[in-house]
Amino acid sequence: MWAAIKWVFRTLGRVLNTVRLLIINLLFLLVLVMAIMLFSSKDDGPIMPNSAALTLTLTGPILETESTISPRRFAERWLSGDDTPPPLTLQQIKTALERARHDERINAVVLNLQEMSETSLTKLDEVGQALADFKTSGKPIYAMGDNYTQGQYYLAAHADEVLLNSAGSVTIQGLGVYRLYYKNAFDKFDITPHVFRVGTYKSFVEPYLRDDMSADSKEDTRRWLDQLWAHYQRNVAKLRNIPQDHISPSAEQLLSRLTAAKGNPAQYALQQGLVDRLATREEMQSTIAEHVGWNNQEQHYMSVEVPAYLSHEQPHHSDAPAVGLISASGAIMSGQRTPNTINDEHLSKLIEQARRDTDIQALVLRVDSPGGSAFAAEQIRNSLLRFKESGKPLVVSMGSTAASGGYWIAADADKIYAAPTTLTGSIGVFGLFLTFEEAFNKLGLNTDGVGTTPFVGAGLTTGLPESTKQVIQLGVEHVYDRFVDIVAKGRHLDTAQVEAAAQGHVWTGIDAKKLGLVDELGSLEDALAGAANLANVGEFKVKRVQLPVSAKERLISQLLGDSQVLSDWMLAALPAALRPAGEQLHSELSALQQFDDARGQYVLCVPCQAF
Repeated sequence: MWAAIKWVFRTLGRVLNTVRLLIINLLFLLVLVMAIMLFSSKDDGPIMPNSAALTLTLTGPILETESTISPRRFAERWLSGDDTPPPLTLQQIKTALERARHDERINAVVLNLQEMSETSLTKLDEVGQALADFKTSGKPIYAMGDNYTQGQYYLAAHADEVLLNSAGSVTIQGLGVYRLYYKNAFDKFDITPHVFRVGTYKSFVEPYLRDDMSADSKEDTRRWLDQLWAHYQRNVAKLRNIPQDHISPSAEQLLSRLTAAKGNPAQYALQQGLVDRLATREEMQSTIAEHVGWNNQEQHYMSVEVPAYLSHEQPHHSDAPAVGLISASGAIMSGQRTPNTINDEHLSKLIEQARRDTDIQALVLRVDSPGGSAFAAEQIRNSLLRFKESGKPLVVSMGSTAASGGYWIAADADKIYAAPTTLTGSIGVFGLFLTFEEAFNKLGLNTDGVGTTPFVGAGLTTGLPESTKQVIQLGVEHVYDRFVDIVAKGRHLDTAQVEAAAQGHVWTGIDAKKLGLVDELGSLEDALAGAANLANVGEFKVKRVQLPVSAKERLISQLLGDSQVLSDWMLAALPAALRPAGEQLHSELSALQQFDDARGQYVLCVPCQAF
């Protein structure tokens, strides 16, 4: 009998081992096929026409750094013939527009914004400035769309001619911050939140303690929202030469004017001066073709997309001294590096590489981050201090957001640049733990045991003893005091001045400059020039600091990125009426994924990420 049992288990083991090897081989073949498909899909690129429009097809948000595409997503696009261009980075857009400005083959720019998702005002302003620079060439810019969302329209307003589908609309709603609040649900399901924070306006933890937004949080949030919204209205009004109440009318004005347009949103947009002409898709194509020519093969106006256009660019070599550029975009985290986050170890290696590079005379750190782990932020800051010991200037350029932990890593820079609409500050700390002891008890599940200290038994099913809570709160207070001290010393401010700007307050770049948190209002280009000036360098080249990526690391990054593709697919599958709620829930869950600090101490500004 024992022999029979042994035979069964031995056979089962062989079968499982065979299946395991088969799965491994299939995965290897899949990766190999993806690689072959990738390389076979690459050619010398399309022939550059002698007369064409540069088409900016913006899909998704405008990125700070290039994103990865997973093998599965690549296969789906290749098999379906989906040739939608990938999301573009801010630098790709600016480089293409600057090159097109002097290129005699490019006779116009076309803004195709239909697939562009909401993007921060800071990035939109930088693209807008690049469009304004292109206009100095005398070449026209067209915007064409079936509909325009608020962010899409902000860019479209920079065009010489804004074309709207005669069955379309322009949707301008305003700005807001709305979150889910869990207290009532936690009470019903006996979930106990343990919150530790320093900073009256550090509002991330409020949904775990309340069922509504506190008065302090509303006051602080409304202040910077009003500034951003005023910026939006002021710029659009100037670009379109229309009154601001045509952009954001009162409810009474909207009803009156929409009634005059007989409820037709396209006609309303035309009457308010938001667009220049209503047209069918074919008429839009013909309008642009009159200026750049017609492609009979594609049945489309003569066009070149940004990726194809940039592929024709010849590498430019320069012997000039270099200003190094490192991009730090996403939540600040420790541990395994994942796409669209700032990993402390990886960023520290980049900083060390810049320190050792004799070609680099100064460094610009481009920060676009809402913060994250306090521990990880401190590791990055230590690497930056080591860089400064080399004698090379360190300059920070703030992107859309450089708040909380994002400001922590910026504070010691020799000079800080921010955009007027950058969200920064949020100097505060919090910790959050959820325990389920009451819920487990009601299910008849109890945890018991013995330990050598009062701190051993604390956990999800036992709750937190009062002594443990006090220890955690003291730790959070220590991190806050440390944060204030870092800012005071780095920015050469009194502690009282920092305290007035701290407590979790979020500031726009304009207010941050008044408070001494930043030095100058300016773009990345301004920061690069400022760094060169600090290094006493005249003409300079920009050298992006990047580590070589192994095939294994690239594959892991792509596979990890697949989770984002899956979540996007699930959101897209929701009915349109439920999609806003799904996006809000997805945003909340994504925020929770950023909680990887070993000590549970976070310097993070979640509302800042949306702007």
